[in-house]
Amino acid sequence: LATASGVVDAALFSQLVGDQQPDPQALASLAAAELRFAELDQAEHAAALARAAAVNQTELRPSGPHRADDWERGWAENLQLLAAGAPDALVPKYNRHEVLRLAGRYVQALTPQFEYQLYTALRHHWFGRWFGDLTHVVEFGCGTGTSLELLAARFPDLELLGLDWASSSQQILAQLAARTGARLAGRRFDMFHPDPTLQLPAGAGVFTSAALEQLGADHGPLLDYLLRQQPAVVVHLEPILERYDPAEPFDAVARDYHLRRNYLRGYLPALQRLAAQRRIELLAVQRSGFGSFHHEGYTAVVWRPRRGGTA
Repeated sequence: LATASGVVDAALFSQLVGDQQPDPQALASLAAAELRFAELDQAEHAAALARAAAVNQTELRPSGPHRADDWERGWAENLQLLAAGAPDALVPKYNRHEVLRLAGRYVQALTPQFEYQLYTALRHHWFGRWFGDLTHVVEFGCGTGTSLELLAARFPDLELLGLDWASSSQQILAQLAARTGARLAGRRFDMFHPDPTLQLPAGAGVFTSAALEQLGADHGPLLDYLLRQQPAVVVHLEPILERYDPAEPFDAVARDYHLRRNYLRGYLPALQRLAAQRRIELLAVQRSGFGSFHHEGYTAVVWRPRRGGTA
């Protein structure tokens, strides 16, 4: 690529998280990774946009409860890699794109595991902002447990619970707990049909990442469950449909992909209505402008129920 190159430095990361003083550990992880990229020129950018639009015209499998077996098989593959001692065994395969969305344009990643490393820095930032003073964190849709592993290393005293509808996820968490000594447990949980017998620990934090996307418009049962549970804070890193501008071609192609995959929609407006009713506090909504080739899955939404807000 005969184009300008760049690096994800503190200034760019500040833009992604909407904070002039990002979390120090997030910045340290960025410095260690040295995430370099090349900016596509005008013709290359247009070609990438056309390729993304062409993908949207193919048969894309939508999310939903029918995908449960797919996730069971997918996490089982990671479980086998973990048992075999493979490096990066837990990194999901969908974190491995080379042409990515960054700050309103396509870029070519020049550093291995660029997407996953920047995703890790984003998690560090939001974890540091909201989870440092808690005693418990529960992750919904925890998958291979990479976020829980990150939390355990950063906050060793945290009690961690990972929830997922795939049994292979619980097996991964059991191995991680045994290998690392982390205060970590797993439990099966279906976000389409929340188990009312599962009571979150008092004052627990809640985290989701690339998990609510699977709910499409069927997020009401989980939101009702969270309101009843009254967690201390809820932090999401998810694709948020309503942050795209459909009048912008770069946004429109990602929005189209999002809709064709039946990813999360209507959730942010639901939170905004609850905030207007003073049932919750909406603490942050920050579109990072970072994503895979197809869409942006790393918009931060942070909220907490108001005491008595379930009435």
